[in-house]
Amino acid sequence: MRLCFTVFFLLALTLLNGVTAQETAPEIKMPDVRRMEYISNQQVLLMCYAEGVPVPRYKWYKDGALIVSDSITQVDEVTGNLSIPSFTIREEGLYQCGAENTVSPGVTPEAVSPAINVREVSLGANWPEIPVEDINKFEGAYAKLLCTDVPESVPKAQFSWFLESTDGAKKQVEETTRIHVDDQGTLHFIYLETSDQTGADLYKCAIYNNILNTIQLGSPKSLTVTPVASKPQVKPKAEYTTNPAIFLRTQTAELECVFSGYPLPTIMWRKGGNIITASEKYQFDKNNRKLKVMKLVEEDEGIYTCFGQNSVSTVQIPIFLDVTSGPIWEEALSYQTIPTGRDAVFYCKSRAADGEDPINTPNWYINGNPINILSPPGSGKFQFSDGGRVLTVIGLQKPDDTQCFQCNVSNKIDYEFANGCLNVIEPIVITEHPPPLQEIVKGDRVNLTVKATTDPGMTLRERWRFKNQTYDNNAPPHVIYNDVTKEAYIDTSGLTDAEFEAIIGVYYRDLYHQYDSYTVTIEVVPKGRDGGVAAAGDFPWWWIVVVILLLLLVVIIILICFCCKRKQDEGTYKVYATEVNAVYLNPDKDLEDHKFHNVARIESEEDTYTKKRPAHNPAYDVNDDEPDSMDEYRSRRDHSGKYNAGYFSGDDRYANAGRYTHQESQA
Repeated sequence: MRLCFTVFFLLALTLLNGVTAQETAPEIKMPDVRRMEYISNQQVLLMCYAEGVPVPRYKWYKDGALIVSDSITQVDEVTGNLSIPSFTIREEGLYQCGAENTVSPGVTPEAVSPAINVREVSLGANWPEIPVEDINKFEGAYAKLLCTDVPESVPKAQFSWFLESTDGAKKQVEETTRIHVDDQGTLHFIYLETSDQTGADLYKCAIYNNILNTIQLGSPKSLTVTPVASKPQVKPKAEYTTNPAIFLRTQTAELECVFSGYPLPTIMWRKGGNIITASEKYQFDKNNRKLKVMKLVEEDEGIYTCFGQNSVSTVQIPIFLDVTSGPIWEEALSYQTIPTGRDAVFYCKSRAADGEDPINTPNWYINGNPINILSPPGSGKFQFSDGGRVLTVIGLQKPDDTQCFQCNVSNKIDYEFANGCLNVIEPIVITEHPPPLQEIVKGDRVNLTVKATTDPGMTLRERWRFKNQTYDNNAPPHVIYNDVTKEAYIDTSGLTDAEFEAIIGVYYRDLYHQYDSYTVTIEVVPKGRDGGVAAAGDFPWWWIVVVILLLLLVVIIILICFCCKRKQDEGTYKVYATEVNAVYLNPDKDLEDHKFHNVARIESEEDTYTKKRPAHNPAYDVNDDEPDSMDEYRSRRDHSGKYNAGYFSGDDRYANAGRYTHQESQA
């Protein structure tokens, strides 16, 4: 029935869309997640369902080996059902469904499902016969009754305690603020009352298998409580905590702490100094002795502190919650549909939980068959990178590259499995398009016809874009479009001047489907006007203007700085070596007192001597015509002892108040 419905659905879908059915690799819809199943001496039925064209055929694997139908296990390759008439421990294992179809001669992709862990439900044989354990305590003291020699249970059994009388009657021990049963099955009396003693009766531990709906009792205990005149006060003492507290990410962690003491201790929990209160994240059970941390994430890992407090004292005990995990998916394989000629990339990326060992290198498969990533098949068709975490399929071809891939990653905690199939289709190909630039005058016909083909299994859709408007179900104004012939044009002969101006611009024709797209651009401009509307409309020319203005501003700033520097240098007095050697001169003070002008240079003593010495008189003595070197400066002092103003002449020689000696003038 399901097969007939699938065929009918695909046929109806094909007729409605007017397309040819596209051959596609199988996609498994069930089972879609890894799970555990418990079976108890009954018929097993595992179901598998996949979609694909042609309709897939089914197979099953147990612990990686292909199952061949026999009297014990039957596989229906049409329905996908796996049946085991009488399941025993022999049939326990990991079961995976495979779905395959033939999309072309010699091309048979196969998808593989997540694993189903099938286990037999069991509860061990009756509790072994052991001697009764006698426990003697004083009233007000702490007592614990251990549950020992517990039979194995699949799944894990639930614990409780019963008080069994000599006539075989059983009464379940009720948990109260004073009585507690921990996750290991131990019965705790926080402090004893005389009513807790058994007399001729016995305490017995009970285990319950909820699938078998079966309970077993064992580990008998006799408890004697000696009365006291007054119960002594006792400070809290930690008697039991969850250790180790290791839980898987996404699960619920259950942390327990049990304190003895009298008066009865109250329980409080903290994490990182903050008091934990009931919320969606945290829940309390069994009188706050059990803290449940829901939907564990890595950030939940850390130290949780349990406090026991009564009127005598407060005691605290830390519990470290270790959140562990198998590989955590960062990016897993997925189903992809890609046009020919392109590359397909599949990711098998996972990480370890914080503080855990690194993830092992992935194991890869093609159509369920292992691949050696160091020497993959295909002569370069399959390329692995990123430490084997990325697979690239080069230069896709239809139908040869239609296939399925699987990867498996693991660490010492657990593993993860992923499946992804590749469907290859024909790309969108433009078979007819108008000139990309059309110069028109009024009366012309604008050609906007675009025709294309694509894969027979795809429905090609069209969309117009014009002047920042998108037209999904109709064409832009004044465009005449025939949905059957795909012809599109604008007849400008009947347009007004305003309408003619309105059709000028860039037309975008988008052709697309779910897996591919192509855009054709047509620019319409009036004849005689330069083209490039698309470029001008799309390119931000104002940026060029901004850049030019900024450059001009930088040039102007540089010129201003240069002019200011020159202006500043014009009033600067330059000190030469002659003045530096004359230690009695103070050029800065002279500038302030006498405002020297026409600053140029001071001739060196050697140059002056050369100019003044007559060439025809070797006996000439400089001192004959040159006054004492100090006289000139002595004569410059006024009555106050300051120097008279001097200046540099036009020929760069220093003059004393404009006066030269006769010899100086002749020289």
